[in-house]
Amino acid sequence: MKARETEAGAASEFGQYRLRGRQPEVTALRARLAALSRGRGATVLIQGSPGIGKTRMLAEARHMAEEAGLRVIHGGGDPDAQTIPFGALLGALHTGGERILPAQAVQAAPATSSGRYWLLQELQEYLERAALAAPLVIAIDDLQWCDEGTLLALRTLPQRLSPHPIAWILAARTGPLTPDARATISALNLPGGHLLTLAPLAGKAVAAMTGDLLAATPDRGILELAQQAEGRPLLINELINGVLDEGAVTVADGVARLTHRRLPLRFHASVQHRLEQVSPAARKAAQIASVLGRTVSLDQLAELTGESAVALLEPLDELLMADLLTESDGTLVFSHDLIREAIQAALPATLRKALRRQAVDLRLAQGIPVVRIAADLAETAEPGDGAAVGLLRQAARDLAMVTPSAAVEMSRRAIELSALDPMRQAGLIAESLPLFTRTGRVGEALALAETALRRPLPVDVEAGIRLGLALVAGQQSFTEAVRHSRAGIALPGLPPRTRAPLMSLLAFNLALIDAEEIAEAEGLLPEALATADQAADLASRATLLGVSSIVAEHRLDVHRALDLAGQAVAASRDARRTDVLWLPGVWKSLLLSMLGRVEEALTQADDGVRRARHHGQADQLRLWCMARCRIYLDAGRLGDARAEAEAVLAMSDELGPGNFDDITARYVLGRVALHTGDPEELARGEELAASIMRVEAGQIRRAGAWLAAQAAAEGGDHARAMELTTEAAGSYHRPASALSCPADPADEVALVRLALRAGDRSRAVLVTEFAETRHRLNADIPIFAATALHARALVDGDDALLDRAVELYGDIPRPLVLAAALEDTGTVGHLDTALRLYEQAEAEHDATRVRDRLKGLGERRSRAVSGRPTAGWDSLTASELQIIRLVAGGATNKQVADRLYLSPHTVSTHLWHAFTKLGISSRVELTRLVLEHEAACHN
Repeated sequence: MKARETEAGAASEFGQYRLRGRQPEVTALRARLAALSRGRGATVLIQGSPGIGKTRMLAEARHMAEEAGLRVIHGGGDPDAQTIPFGALLGALHTGGERILPAQAVQAAPATSSGRYWLLQELQEYLERAALAAPLVIAIDDLQWCDEGTLLALRTLPQRLSPHPIAWILAARTGPLTPDARATISALNLPGGHLLTLAPLAGKAVAAMTGDLLAATPDRGILELAQQAEGRPLLINELINGVLDEGAVTVADGVARLTHRRLPLRFHASVQHRLEQVSPAARKAAQIASVLGRTVSLDQLAELTGESAVALLEPLDELLMADLLTESDGTLVFSHDLIREAIQAALPATLRKALRRQAVDLRLAQGIPVVRIAADLAETAEPGDGAAVGLLRQAARDLAMVTPSAAVEMSRRAIELSALDPMRQAGLIAESLPLFTRTGRVGEALALAETALRRPLPVDVEAGIRLGLALVAGQQSFTEAVRHSRAGIALPGLPPRTRAPLMSLLAFNLALIDAEEIAEAEGLLPEALATADQAADLASRATLLGVSSIVAEHRLDVHRALDLAGQAVAASRDARRTDVLWLPGVWKSLLLSMLGRVEEALTQADDGVRRARHHGQADQLRLWCMARCRIYLDAGRLGDARAEAEAVLAMSDELGPGNFDDITARYVLGRVALHTGDPEELARGEELAASIMRVEAGQIRRAGAWLAAQAAAEGGDHARAMELTTEAAGSYHRPASALSCPADPADEVALVRLALRAGDRSRAVLVTEFAETRHRLNADIPIFAATALHARALVDGDDALLDRAVELYGDIPRPLVLAAALEDTGTVGHLDTALRLYEQAEAEHDATRVRDRLKGLGERRSRAVSGRPTAGWDSLTASELQIIRLVAGGATNKQVADRLYLSPHTVSTHLWHAFTKLGISSRVELTRLVLEHEAACHN
């Protein structure tokens, strides 16, 4: 098949014309590529309106990179392939002469959110390896049409891989975008990214491009015509090709002139005009092909036109010569998506819909997976089409964990199409509720469910909706979750298998609200456990044993709480389902940390991280990382606590909101900031405190108030601190957490200290009496003894009791708690020890406070004590040093994570902090620094 030629010269295929009027953009790209050759990565986003030349600019970038000897891989989004998880990126990484990914990685499409998470880690690993071998350019076109997985990768991997010599050059339309595309573009525009916005071509560039297309100098008439294209290269190309098609151009003495004048056609009209110049058979083929999608399938086209593949060769050749189609890698595609859209738009709506449905049925008959054609099916199906409803339901299930936004669209459409069958519609709503919640459409989920509940439903269907509603509502309101659980349990004739999960949900949500509800949960537990046993529902039993442990801890019976947590862990291991509401092992590790058994808690958390990584359980990995960040905080390892908390939040960007995980991580970051004095983290901590102080659950609300109270006290506003802890004071001696959740015994001492500074002795005494009661009920728990003594010492001003508390703290691995007690003594020797402990923990704000106290005493310290530097080699923590040495030795992030039993995100976070402290931004610089440092140490 031949490309068209004219008397006036060769009209270049769109995307291959000479680039005109883009010198600033070319210069910027060249600078990024030159930096890449020196080992520095970059992210470049090319944006502009349709037809403005983004694809051409991307082609120029690829050409420059190849000329510079750089490896280039390229791909792009496809409007007809948005339901293929990671399709655009995997396709790019698996094409070309040097494939980045092996075939098995491309074929293993993720089937769950965990699978999606681990595939991202695998992609990062392969790209790291490739970049360690040689600099790499990744060019992705039509970002606005990329699938959700690719968009997720593009908003996370460029940042994570920024130390590597990888240049991400991406192109996207301006205008209306999906939420995922908008989020990706926002992420790419963060500091460090480079935005190239393509404006319409200026007059001289339009004239130059017109001359290129004509292979001659255009006269005034042609230039006036070209100027009507508003500086858009695609339209210029289309208009010039149009007048060439009509024979309206002559060339004499190197000058091209119009033979007759006419008003320029608008783009759609111009495309239709060119379509009218081909034969009816070619026109019909183009119209049907436009409905099928961007790529033209000869077999499908033959089936829909009723012609043989051989008979279609001549019409397709006409379309190639007319530049409506082009050949790419042996496949026929439309020359530009705007051309396909223009041809399709001219078809009557009813005909377009009928053709699309025919194409859907044809592809289904050919065995094409339903997820590949679900979007067309959703648009072409009619209400009452039971087969379509079933297929859309299947597509939603297949897509739910990997492309949840697309799955929501399929579910929503299936629900709409089943309006004539209310019972079926109610069942669809029930099973869709978790999906709507996971994608942030809680309001819509609740509205759908409430609509379904307005009509009489079979008991099993209503119970399913109530269960779904309880799960959904629990994301926003424990009280609403309780209401729906109760309504479900109240339904007559419920079998144990349905009743058990409803009862476990009810108990779980009651336990998270406040003292009265916790007491109610306690009363519910015997019947609920019996129902779970009757149903042989191990997941519900594990949840209920976990709730029992929570209740026991609130009743200050910590030994029973630990025993029940152990039973819950055993039950969850035997459960076949994964719907245990809270991983019992995580709760047990937090309990151990609360009891001062920090090393034991950390060992359990490390083991949990290892097992979650081994089994590919991303949600459980996040839970264990959440636990570990809290345990690191207790252990005084502030740098590790911060890195782990940031890793939890990074995982939530990929897995979806983690709710309790995210709140705990942000709480830990706020507490770390109180010790370090980091103003940005303090501000974020105060924002978190303000937001969670508005929730209805008292335990969570009081944790927010406690964080805000400590910030207020650090700012000198003790009256505000007392005001914020008023509700907490009323919660003591009741079965609920008064301050942080889970509880920390050292918080009571901190509150006593705040109350005394504010002159509120009665509150200090109240809190002290609670600490003493807790110790009396658990006399063998050292941290309870130490905190009770510490609180009483502060209230009574008893130095001997304080010394005894300091002695007990010495055997408990809580260095910051010990440092606070030493600081309370006020003696120079103890202040000096406290200063050393604070500095070792990088608690710079605390260390500064102690230095000021020592200075105020007018005493010289017996030895120089200086804080850890904030920049340079000596500012690095032990974890950061361990990681950068492995990385400088050539290990990828995943290899480091595997070796140190960390999550890949934790490695990335440590590495990022190390780069910031060292003032570098690439692995090349890091390797040089490590070698120089080791050489200096050796010398």
